[in-house]
Amino acid sequence: MKKRFLTTLLAGAAGLTLAAGAAELSPAAAEKALFDSTARHLDFGGNYYNYLSIDGMPGQFEELFVSMLTASGEADSAEVADVVKLVSGLLNFEVVQAFGSSSIIAADAPGVYVNKSFIRLSEAQPKGVLFDLAGRENRKLAGLKMIPANTRLAFGLHLDPGPAWKTLSAALAGSQNEEVKNLPAEAARQAEQTLGCKFDDFLAGLTGEAFFLLTSDGTLPDIQPKLLLILPDGKGLLAQLLLKHADDLELQKESDTLYTIQAPGLPPFVKPRLILEKGRIVLASSADIYDLARAADGGAATAPELAPYFRNMPGDGLGFLYLNVPASLVQSAIQLGAIASESEELAALQPALAKIPGLTAFSVSRKEAEGYAGVMRSNLSAAQLQVAAPMLVYSGMLLPALNQAREKARRISCVNNVKQVMLGLTMYANDHDSRFPADNGAAGLNTLVKDDYLTDFTCYICPSATDDKGSGNLTEDTCSYIYLGGTDLAKEQAPSKLPVVFDKPGNHRKGVGVGFADGHVEQIDLPRYHSPEQVIDYLVQNRGLPEETGKVLKQKLQKWNAAQTE
Repeated sequence: MKKRFLTTLLAGAAGLTLAAGAAELSPAAAEKALFDSTARHLDFGGNYYNYLSIDGMPGQFEELFVSMLTASGEADSAEVADVVKLVSGLLNFEVVQAFGSSSIIAADAPGVYVNKSFIRLSEAQPKGVLFDLAGRENRKLAGLKMIPANTRLAFGLHLDPGPAWKTLSAALAGSQNEEVKNLPAEAARQAEQTLGCKFDDFLAGLTGEAFFLLTSDGTLPDIQPKLLLILPDGKGLLAQLLLKHADDLELQKESDTLYTIQAPGLPPFVKPRLILEKGRIVLASSADIYDLARAADGGAATAPELAPYFRNMPGDGLGFLYLNVPASLVQSAIQLGAIASESEELAALQPALAKIPGLTAFSVSRKEAEGYAGVMRSNLSAAQLQVAAPMLVYSGMLLPALNQAREKARRISCVNNVKQVMLGLTMYANDHDSRFPADNGAAGLNTLVKDDYLTDFTCYICPSATDDKGSGNLTEDTCSYIYLGGTDLAKEQAPSKLPVVFDKPGNHRKGVGVGFADGHVEQIDLPRYHSPEQVIDYLVQNRGLPEETGKVLKQKLQKWNAAQTE
């Protein structure tokens, strides 16, 4: 029975469809051998089959690129040819002879597709930066055990940067440009000055499996992702480098192996950790994500709804990729992104974008004697992935706009909170001889609660905070704002310059809402806001706040800080 094969060309080439059997696709013995060696890594009889012979085409593309880049006459043909030759040598696509892919329904899991791909090479151990980075041998994929059931994205790959650096250095050494030729040596020299060790030793220490994990609970817009990155550090040199720049990285030591990253502008629930272990370093967005990953024991692979995607898959290889993006998450991202961007064009596309399915997929790449093989189990076929993947990428591009819009909305809401607090303080002053509550911090603002000037606890909580909204008494744990008490409006010469209430560090990634004694509220730009004294310094330097007044305010902050430690 004849099969129908869909043959697609690489980027820039035209696609064509062939209807023929295997014998008709091999007019010559050499071509038949090439086809057979590729086909043995694929599956026949499914809904998709793709084979492309590209033996000799990379060299033709090299000539085409040179002619295209020099057609206008503005570029020097010799320099362009040198660059193209350099890039071609680095990538070494000349060794790629054929590419094939297939898709069939899994025999052991209805609704799951087995998508395979294979890149046929002319050499068993080809040279080239990409081939060096991809790895030369299959290894156990330890990261597979660290994928919890709520994972959205995970990947692991074996790094071996030493050979890739040597290949890069050798390729650049062949350049006709002296600056390019000397670039590797100069880069290594500067790196060694920074690292305090041989560059080759540093690269050797980075050999091993790297692992990345993204989990999330909840739904947009309240989704709270957690990140985990594990890097090999066999010689401990990367750890030494990080500790050497501990001040610049704002690392706070908790133990010999655990550090908290005091990065400004992060949401209150994000407390990044740096963990130094033997042979590797760990970067985690929170303390629990690393514990969750270590305790996962392949949680995603054993979850009933996810197990079909991991079944009968290899446990070793060059690397793996796992994706689990529910359709509900994709749709909410698209809808909220459309609202955030205020784009009429995007709004018009929403009916089409609304049909984008969710994606669950697990793939493993492997080195074979004749090239590189990939196998994926997914809820979408290879043909469907070609259509859906660009849309999923597009929806992912909307997320930054969504995050910006969400943060903007939170900052506006936060400023409104400060306005409500200032209104409560003004009403209190009108009833108390023009004096604001005397106590600093939450104790002073709690006066507004007790005396019924502002009893809505939501006004004391930044929208970015995840803490309990509070009830009864306002405390420092439930209050998102710093209050400097004791202002006597009758004695103030310039109440419009005197800060009274402002954001605590960590409320927002950028910007601080400040309420002034005259009742007005402003948002000032402090991109690296990590200390309340910064607000005072900014107002002294930029808003005409008298230095003496600034000193008095800092004394109040000291009293407030002291009260927190009691």
